[in-house]
Amino acid sequence: MSNKIMKVPIGIPVLDDKFSGIYVGHVTFLTGASGEGREVALGAALNSYYRLDEQVLAVFAESDDHVAMRAREVGYDLEKATEIGALSIIYHAYKPGEELPLRESLEEIIAEAHRISATVLFIQDARPWLEVHPASAAPERVEEFISILEESGLTTIVALPEPVSAAAKKVWGEMKNRSSIAIQFHCDRLGNYYMKVLTYIGLTANVHLPYETRLKFVPRQGFVKDVEPEAVPTLSGEFQTLVEGTEAPATVESFSHGADPAIMDMTQSILGQLSHFVPPPKPDPEPKPGPEPKPGPEPKPERRDRTKYSFAAAATETDKRAKYSFAAAMKEEG
Repeated sequence: MSNKIMKVPIGIPVLDDKFSGIYVGHVTFLTGASGEGREVALGAALNSYYRLDEQVLAVFAESDDHVAMRAREVGYDLEKATEIGALSIIYHAYKPGEELPLRESLEEIIAEAHRISATVLFIQDARPWLEVHPASAAPERVEEFISILEESGLTTIVALPEPVSAAAKKVWGEMKNRSSIAIQFHCDRLGNYYMKVLTYIGLTANVHLPYETRLKFVPRQGFVKDVEPEAVPTLSGEFQTLVEGTEAPATVESFSHGADPAIMDMTQSILGQLSHFVPPPKPDPEPKPGPEPKPGPEPKPERRDRTKYSFAAAATETDKRAKYSFAAAMKEEG
């Protein structure tokens, strides 16, 4: 490899595009809990160097079958790479409490890398070399560990699981601070992977650390370049464009880890169609009859003027009698 090349891709699109990969001849520290993206990142790095035709020496702490299975999850054929000589493997299982002679054991590994003309050293689990007691010895141990690796001139990728004990947390902190690049991976409860760049020496781009971003994982391909932000339909029928660092609207449910990709795509498509469907307006319900009005008091009959009635009646009666008397008198006279 030419000395003019200062960086090489690591196979993680966001890191390669935004940071131009990792430094040649330096230590890159990868960390994260098991099953939360660290193994995927390791497989992606192996696949990237395989495509670049770089010779790799890998130190694994697990069996052939398990490593091969994890490699296939990101599309890396471990057996083929080994057969054609692109990858050489040394197995060194982690034994809790074991303290290795640091310089002697590392120098043996580095000598093997130079013998096979490897340019990349890959340490799956660095705990055998960083087991320290007491925790106060962590700074000196980590400093010596990184110094030996950088003196070798190899581009080294070192992985550690999330720390549990006090000593492990001290080692983890020292590795984060002393490595040229430190990257942490984690996974949320929905199965979405995230990468956080904790340390990146010589960073001149307009990027603020820690830099965190979500990663798109595709089975048998690993982490792939994500598509442009898409407009996500909401239940109101409008479309909301997702901006980096924001979450999808609560009305659109997300599905990911552990499901068949074809089923996931079909489910998201159906949800998208349903989410912008606006049902026709319902007809106004017929008004319900209100309560019948309570009967009020009956109207009082019109009061008659008894004075006028009596006077008119008396006048009529008098007139009748006068006429009757006159008629009777005439009859009697005739």
